[in-house]
Amino acid sequence: MLNNEIVAALLANDGFIKGIGSKLGTIAKADTIGQATGLLWYDLRPVVQLLYPFKELIPEISRLPRVSADGGNAFHWKRITAVNPGAIALGVSEGNRGGRIAITEQDQQASYKTLGLESSVTFEARLGAENLTPDALGVAVQSTLRSVMIGEEQALILGNASTPLGQTPTPTLAAGGSAGSWAAGTAYVACVALSGYGWLNTTPWNGGTGTGGVPGQITKNNADGSADVFGGGSAKPSAAASVTVSANQSVTATVAVVPGAVAYAWFAGTASGALYFRGVSCTNQVTLGGPGATTSQPLSALQVGGAYQDNSTNLLLPDGILSQIFGSVFGAAPGTAMAGNPNLPQNLSLSAGGSLIYTAPAGNTGLTIAGTNIAEFDAVLRAAYDQYKLGFDRILMSAADIQNFMGTMLGQNAAASFRIFFDADAETGRIIAGRRVTSYLNKWFGNTLDIEVHPFLPPGTVLFWSDRTPYELAGVANLLEAHVRQDYYQIQWPFQSRRYEYGVYCDEVFACYFTPAFAAITNLNAPTGNAGI
Repeated sequence: MLNNEIVAALLANDGFIKGIGSKLGTIAKADTIGQATGLLWYDLRPVVQLLYPFKELIPEISRLPRVSADGGNAFHWKRITAVNPGAIALGVSEGNRGGRIAITEQDQQASYKTLGLESSVTFEARLGAENLTPDALGVAVQSTLRSVMIGEEQALILGNASTPLGQTPTPTLAAGGSAGSWAAGTAYVACVALSGYGWLNTTPWNGGTGTGGVPGQITKNNADGSADVFGGGSAKPSAAASVTVSANQSVTATVAVVPGAVAYAWFAGTASGALYFRGVSCTNQVTLGGPGATTSQPLSALQVGGAYQDNSTNLLLPDGILSQIFGSVFGAAPGTAMAGNPNLPQNLSLSAGGSLIYTAPAGNTGLTIAGTNIAEFDAVLRAAYDQYKLGFDRILMSAADIQNFMGTMLGQNAAASFRIFFDADAETGRIIAGRRVTSYLNKWFGNTLDIEVHPFLPPGTVLFWSDRTPYELAGVANLLEAHVRQDYYQIQWPFQSRRYEYGVYCDEVFACYFTPAFAAITNLNAPTGNAGI
């Protein structure tokens, strides 16, 4: 009752009524709704956009045959690599029998390796993303699977478990020129040969955390709290070489080619114990304009326990095709005893596994192109015919090498060799600019090899790839295959926290049954010659 009497008295007061009226007018104006009020619908497209390359990063894994395995901890096979390797003479005297031939057999073995990655999603993240397509759980699993496949592609090309690079040879140095930044005194240079992963994973150095740079020994912390230790892809550094320099000179450094290396990291300084990263070249000769900056990676960062070691291999991965080309992962060279012409031209050699390797000389200016011919391609293709009677199917190159060389033969200097037609739109007169060679004719085998760009192939290295058997090889369905003990599988781990945890794995080995069906050109410079860093 008392409250009602107070309200009645206020309402009967003219001054109160006028005052409250003025206040309500002000409040009414402030309540007008605009966009800044925040009373808005959230216009969200419910489909999550996956804006990153995927298929473009798995060009070989996506077409590589995948064959089921049959237990065990390794895959085994037998192969006959030659008949009559001693070349027993064919003639037979009257009444006598012929000579008895030998047959060369090899037992092969490849250990299975497990590949996998993990991801996780918190309970809150799942609830907050439940109206999206795919939802948070789907994104996590799909992203992990795709990451595994991209990693597989890298391993297929670059994986190196069995071909250690050893210690990098000591470089030879020569000072000269006047465009460098060396101070008068002594220049010191060391070199570190890099495998495919060493080249791929060299990143800018972070002096604050001591991370990045040329990868040495790697420690990977896993989701279960364990850790794996493996080599990041760098050989044992060379000894430091020295040369006397005058002010503003450059230093040309040359190191003996390291079989299996696809690049070389260079460290330079003005004191033998203080060498800093200068850069990476894809050839064995480089021109160093000056010492490495003291803010760059020191060579000593590659030490393990105070000493240098070879960190070029990773035993957790299967051997990829580069390792199999350069090494003898699956035994001695098959088929070389059957060569019609065992003599190899200059710069060509056979690896221990029988693959042809063309090593460009130091100081080269890349591929030698004359009209429609590429001398290095022809040398490999002819040797492949002479040695093995095969012709390959494709040529894989880096984007840099495609740009450097595959338009050269269509340039102005070669215009007289071609008749080029321009197809212009009749209405707009539109003409498409830009030309490059997309295939190359094998003059000995008579087939045409497609030229393809590969995302993980280092500049300066060219791969000759075979997809099919070059001739009737009994019992060889695929030249190269993923022999899979267990193909892609997903694990949802038991809860340890309010987090969904997933792993995506596969268990396999890359088995190459006939390594001579793959070849490489390596140590190529750009057309400008020696890399200057």
